Amino acid sequence: MLMIVTEPEEPVLRAGKTEQQRDDVASVRAWGTGALLAGGMLSVAAFVFSGGEPSWQVLVFFMTVALIGLGLRLESAIRERSRS
Repeated sequence: MLMIVTEPEEPVLRAGKTEQQRDDVASVRAWGTGALLAGGMLSVAAFVFSGGEPSWQVLVFFMTVALIGLGLRLESAIRERSRS
């Protein structure tokens, strides 16, 4: 079988955003927002419901969730900026 491959006469300098790429960025941003809010609210709730002295393991876990959310938000911002 003989295949002929041709290239476009005008090079494509920059491809536009596809719908899938926009959906990926929006999903990462949504998950990041949810994790950031959940970690922050759970940390505050741990302080309130434990009388002001929650165990450090609980706080470390909730703050880790918040940091993961912050990281996801930063990643989505970097992805969106690099594609625009």
